[in-house]
Amino acid sequence: MKITITLAAALALAGAAVGPAAVAHDNNVSVKVAYSDLNLSNPRDSAVLLHRLSQAAMSACGVSDFSLPDYRWSVARSDCYRDSMDRAVAALNAPMVTHLYDQRGELADASR
Repeated sequence: MKITITLAAALALAGAAVGPAAVAHDNNVSVKVAYSDLNLSNPRDSAVLLHRLSQAAMSACGVSDFSLPDYRWSVARSDCYRDSMDRAVAALNAPMVTHLYDQRGELADASR
């Protein structure tokens, strides 16, 4: 049995030279993230899943293998990315994943 979570993101493309400035709610993108190989009560496996979710969110929000670092940075700080991650982590209902995700946010806030 293959377990997946679908990460849905509103894809916002405001223009060729502009990053994700607004969320277009009618353009949903979903990316399946497999995690049947992980034990979500294990901190290491939960961190692996967060990394997979992050990569999927980046992809759903417009990042590709050819994206420039500045664009990747911008997407990683966008509402699209943050909302996608928030929804995916909440949908999992896995306490360890949620705990690690919350810690990431606290660390990011502390570094600003």
